[in-house]
Formats: sequence, structure tokens, C-alpha cells
Amino acid sequence: MDLDRIRGIIPTMRLADKIELVGGGTTVSAQAVTKSAKTELGDGVMPYSAALPFSSAIGCTFSTELCEQVAYYRAAVARNNGEAFAGAVCCGIMRDPMSAGASEFFSEDPFLTAELLKSCRTDDGIGFVFTDSLGQGAYADRTIDDRALNELYLYPLKKAGRVAAALQFDEGYLNGERLCESRGAADRLIKYVRADAAVLTEYRRETKLQEFTGAAYILGADGAFKRELYRAVVDGKIIESKLDRGIERILATAVNTYERNKTEPSERLKSAVAPDLSRASSVLLKNDGALPTVTQKITLFGTAADFIDGDRYGVKPIARATDSRGEVNVFLITDYERDGISPETQNAIAETSAVAPTVVVICGGCACELGAAKNAHAILFCPACRDVAAIIDMLTGDAPQGRLPFTWCDKKTDYPANNIKYGKRGDFRYESLYNGYMLFGNFTSAVAYPFGHGLDYTEYEIGKVGLKADCSEITATFDVKNTGERAGSVVCQAYLTAVDAPVYGLKKRLVAFTRLRLEAGECKRVTLVMDASDIAVYDAGNARFVTLGGKYAVDIGLSSADIRASAEVKLTGDKFAVGAGKKTAPAYYGYGGAFEPTAPEIEKLLKTPFIKKAEARADLAPPSAVTVKKAIKKARKTAQKQLLPLIEHKINSVPDKFCPSVRRR
Repeated sequence: MDLDRIRGIIPTMRLADKIELVGGGTTVSAQAVTKSAKTELGDGVMPYSAALPFSSAIGCTFSTELCEQVAYYRAAVARNNGEAFAGAVCCGIMRDPMSAGASEFFSEDPFLTAELLKSCRTDDGIGFVFTDSLGQGAYADRTIDDRALNELYLYPLKKAGRVAAALQFDEGYLNGERLCESRGAADRLIKYVRADAAVLTEYRRETKLQEFTGAAYILGADGAFKRELYRAVVDGKIIESKLDRGIERILATAVNTYERNKTEPSERLKSAVAPDLSRASSVLLKNDGALPTVTQKITLFGTAADFIDGDRYGVKPIARATDSRGEVNVFLITDYERDGISPETQNAIAETSAVAPTVVVICGGCACELGAAKNAHAILFCPACRDVAAIIDMLTGDAPQGRLPFTWCDKKTDYPANNIKYGKRGDFRYESLYNGYMLFGNFTSAVAYPFGHGLDYTEYEIGKVGLKADCSEITATFDVKNTGERAGSVVCQAYLTAVDAPVYGLKKRLVAFTRLRLEAGECKRVTLVMDASDIAVYDAGNARFVTLGGKYAVDIGLSSADIRASAEVKLTGDKFAVGAGKKTAPAYYGYGGAFEPTAPEIEKLLKTPFIKKAEARADLAPPSAVTVKKAIKKARKTAQKQLLPLIEHKINSVPDKFCPSVRRR
């Protein structure tokens, strides 16, 4: 059914019928108004329709083809179940790879995330719910400048939003506005999805009606909320036309689902099967010559119940490692996502590594602090493998094929999201334009394993790079040769740097990649095309993206830190973008310096005195004559309007013992 027909029907509906369609886990029935059958759009729309590997595992493949196969399989299962959506995928970026929640994200890189998201589509019309558009941290307060917001956090949604079947709002705050309640914040995101895409948000008891967006299907809303909403519309507190915008999307989804289920599935959907990602997603992090092992006498330590064939392969408890060592010892680590690798396990690995070849296999969707486990002779990361047979095959046969879609650090506190020195100041967190390898590549190289890293059982050689450029794209061509004696899979990655443009943040940014299989001694010609829109910067002064003209360097490598060939090219484009230059950058964007946002920098951003909590410094507290009332009054005059609610809450809630100079009267 087209949207024009639905828009014509909505004015004829009773207010009570509209309120019933708002959500809350009830059945959405379009029958009375569209002459179609009922469609289930309750709270059950969000879970995946099929048990499949973590999104981080798909990210490790660096393969849009495999991602598309996963999408078709999920869609096929959802179609058989009569569900509205094929599942949910996070369209934000990974900020903390050592958090268990990292497994729900494709990558820390916006370009890789966007490319994989664009593959989450089918020819049958059934699509995915896009969630967490601002990345990890469901309840985080994010204060983000325009460049970081548009070039980093919203980039995947901007590039792939048109393939989304629905958009669910993040629970966090953006510049003082709670996404699931703020009309302004919601409008920033809705513009990237289709007009017939559903918009979903979570209901919370403390939800205020005056902040209700009216454009979303409210997951979990109860009868009391609906009655209160009905009264608010009747009393004029909420304009009914706002409600109609959400009803339009809900009806469109219900009708599209019903009409799709009446048709015969496409042949590709009928034949869709779950792809085996065990080898394609597994990443060989370290190999000191222990792999591939030539012996079949492998002793396995771990929790047998965590694997589908653990008992069959005789997986022994790690506690027995000291008295049951074999020729090659493999530690299968599964219980680490919450507290990391236990000290007992680390000690067992260290002791075994000192006397015999030892391999550590990390079986989970996120990174972890390795500690003494780094002493092992080989380390394998398997985010999509709970099959011992597949692991043994990788240790003895063909190499793992995955590459890291995030930066693996030594410590959890190396990531800005977990370290107070990277901008955590009280309730506010200033999110940088730099994230992941962009941060570490510009300010420090102290990482365990870089973005894009993944070893093989063979070696590769990249030839001279040829570049061509016009106003719309840069094309790179080069030869890749397998110089070893074994076949393997290589992921060629292109990183771009603005050489002479006076702009910050455009240094070694991933702009293209390709995955290919090479037999021993085989050489292939590779062509990578970099679209100008993918290297554009956001011109905050004119609220638009611009591709800056000038000289650019293109680095071709096997990871962000393993560059094998480089070339430069001149690109025709726009002149310098206002607000993008190094002179306008915050001090902590300075190249070569420590990345440590200061309280004065954040004061400048918020345009109000910055009051700290327990870690307060006397020199940052307001003058003694400043009262809470005066501080709030000043903030209302100087701060950005959208930040006022958080600033007022902050001023009112700081305990006297931390800021004794603030008098409460």
C-alpha cells in the first residue's frame, strides 16, 4: 500500500484507535482502516529472528558478501515466522571493544560499519531494525560537536539508513536531549530513514508526556500511559498531528508486512542458509611459529559444555593444565566477557607456555585484557566458533581468515570510554572526532593489536600503487602476490590522509577495502575505488559536507599499522571548510600531544562554569559569591539551549562537600 493512501485514511480514524496503535506490546491491527489483516508489531519485534553469530564476528570478516548471506538467512526465518523485521543491527560504532556489548556492533570504524550495514537488505522487502545510532553506551550523556556527530557517529546511518526497515532510538542523551523523548534529537535521525520505516522507542515509567515525540511506536507502553496520552491530546498538550506522523509509519509497516507475506518468497530467500563464519571471522592475533601445528597430539583445556563437541574431543578443565600437558596445549577461553581472563587461567597459561607450545583461543564477541596470556606462542580470536572441530582445523590446516574490526589494547582503561583522563568529567562526556585506530594512530601507538590486523600462514606482497582522481572519486590499482607456499585470504585496506589541507582529523582514515583468496604464488590485480563522499568533511559553518581539494596520500596495507605501499594524488574539490581547520580545533586535537581534554576546554564548549563531582578541584569551583540560583541564571544566558536541562541538574545535584563554595538558597 502506498503512503498516500495511508495518509488519506489517518484523518478518518478516531483518536482512541490512534492511541491503541501507539504500541505497548499489543497487536497492531490495520484491518479496520486499510482492509488488510492483522500484523503482529508487539514488543517481540526486536529480538533476532535467528540465532546467528555476533555482529562483531561479521565485522571480522570484512566481507559485504558474507554479511548479505547472513541478512538473507535472517530474513528467511523471519518470513517463515510472519515477523515484520529480520532482526536488529546496531548502526553505531564500537567505543569499548572490551565491553560485552561490543559484540552487538560491527566495528569501531564508521566506513566499515556503513559498508556492512548496506548489505543488510534483501530483494524480498524484509529488512532490519537499526539501533544504537550513537554507538555504545545506552545511557551515556554525549556532548558532541558537529564534525564528530556527522563524520563519525551518524556516518553509518547517513550512508545506510535508506535500507533500514525501522529505526529504534538510543536511550542516551545527545547534547542534553534524551533521544527517545526529544523531538529535535529524533528529527536528526529520522531524516536518514525512509518515510515508511517504523520508528521505535522504549517506554519508561518516568517518561514525561510533554517530551513525548509522537513519532514512534512505544515498546512497553502500558494502558495507563495510553490513557494519559489520550487526555493530553484532548486537552491540547500534545498536537494530534504529531501523533499522526507516528501512526503513518506504524500503519505502513503493518500493511507492508501483510502484503509481503501474501506473495511468494524470492528464490534466493527460499534457498538461504546460515553461512559458516567460523574460519572467515576468526583472527590470528599472534603466531611465534607454533601454527600450523604438524602434530595431531593436541591437549585441550576449557569448559567442555561451552562447545557443541567439547566432550567428544575430550576438553579438560583448566585446573588440570599443570598435570595433563601434551605436545601442543590449547586453552579455550569462554568465560571472560565480564571480568576478563581469571588469574588462575593466566597463571596456567604462563606456566604451560614456559615448557611446551601453547595456544590461547578467545571464544567470544569482544576483546579482553590478555595479561599473562600474551606469553602464549599463538593467540586466536574466534567470535563465531563454539565448534572444537573447526578450531582444530584452523590450528592444523588452512589459516583463519578474519581481521580485527577494532583496536585491541592491552588494558581496558586504554579506551577513552573507560578512562577519566579522556574526557569523563562529572556527568558530561565530550566525544572526540577521533575513535579507535584514529585516536591511537594520531596520539599513541601503544596497542596490543591494531585495527585491521590478522595473521596468516603465508606472506603477501603489495606492488606499486597507481592513482587516478576526478571530482567524484579516487581509484587505486596495485598487484597483490602470495609469496608463500600455502593458499590464504588477504584483506587489502586503503587509508587516506589529507596532505596539505589545513584540516584536522583527516589522517589515515579507512576509505576502501577488499577481501580476496590467493593460491600459493598467485598474483592478482586489485582496484579500489574511493568515493569523494567518503572522504568529505563536515562544514559546520554552512551545515554541509564538502570534499576538500588538494593533495591526498593513499596508503595500502594489511592493517592500519602495516602499510605496504603509498602514493599521492591531487583531488579537485571545495576550498577550506569553515570550522574544520586545525586553528579552530580544540587544544587536545593537537597532533603529537597527549589526548587529554581539560575542564577549561569543556567549559568553553558548554559556555558555563564547569562544576565537578568527587574529583573536584578548587580552581574549577565557582566563586564563593555564586549561588545555585545565580549559576543557573547565568547558564540560561550563556549555554546552548539543549544543554540546559543537564547543566541545571548538574548544578543542583553537586554535593556541598565537593563544592562548598556553592551556597544553596
